[in-house]
Amino acid sequence: METIHPSTPEEELPRLEMRQLGEIGDLSLIHLVNVALKWVTLSIYHFWGKTRMREYLWSHQSLEGDRFEYTGTGGNLFVGFLKAALAVTLLLILGLALFLGTKGSVGFLFISSTLLVYLVSQFLAAVAGFTARCYLLSRTRWRGIRFGQGGSAVGYAARAMGLGLIVILTLGVYWPYRRHILLDYKINRTHFGTTPFAYNGTGGDLISQFLLSYLLTIPTLGLTWFWYGAREAAYIAEHTRREDMKFTIGYTGGQLLWLRIGNLLIAIVTFGMGYPWTILRNFRFLFTHLEIRGDLNYAGILQSQEEAPRSGEGLTEIFGMSGSFLGLGRI
Repeated sequence: METIHPSTPEEELPRLEMRQLGEIGDLSLIHLVNVALKWVTLSIYHFWGKTRMREYLWSHQSLEGDRFEYTGTGGNLFVGFLKAALAVTLLLILGLALFLGTKGSVGFLFISSTLLVYLVSQFLAAVAGFTARCYLLSRTRWRGIRFGQGGSAVGYAARAMGLGLIVILTLGVYWPYRRHILLDYKINRTHFGTTPFAYNGTGGDLISQFLLSYLLTIPTLGLTWFWYGAREAAYIAEHTRREDMKFTIGYTGGQLLWLRIGNLLIAIVTFGMGYPWTILRNFRFLFTHLEIRGDLNYAGILQSQEEAPRSGEGLTEIFGMSGSFLGLGRI
């Protein structure tokens, strides 16, 4: 089948249906069992509970009637956590040894050691986000073909750190550029089977909207960022392609604000036990406003031979982060 040319009018392409078919009752029961077992096992079951949630969500998510599959295991996550915990512990011991073994004023040592810890933690947080995305994609399948992400976590983290310094020096103004340079690095290394995704967005296209939101942050009590978030989501979708697919996201800032308010109210009223409800709301919100058009060339999609990571997301647990799919929440 011929690959769709970027100039093909979007309205001429067939629309592909993506749905989330999960039920609140089913997911809530899984969540309650997970909470109970976490208490009994002193949180060790957390990794298996997270896996069970993902298995349910993925298996009730469909594209053109074919459901997704999550193939990760609790053991993968637990091993990843142990590896990350060991690495962080060794780094803290090294930092303490340097602090105690270096001669100098207490004030200088405190400032230098604090700065070192901050820089290392930021670097590891960037590594954590990248490796978690690698793991999550590698354990996601559709029609038996798995997703994946190449590239170097260290290279990504180095970029994040360097660009972050520019953000600080520019008082935050460089943020859109940093954001989209990092998106470029991740998305252009993402693939489904042997077919890659492509991203050509730049922060410069959004700088005027960003600066307006930046200036109106205090007068609007930060609400202006919901409208910027909606504009950015539409922009990212518009500039992301797979060889035979185009993406569009069409929600507004007001709709995004209402989603967040609703999720907050659910969390307050249910004392946090409404978490499954908020996850399903997030998925359904995205799929309601996400439009995918294209002609899927099933015959041309082959399984990737790239080796998948054996463990994952350990650092995200250490830093209080969590793997997420399409930014839909902590799952």
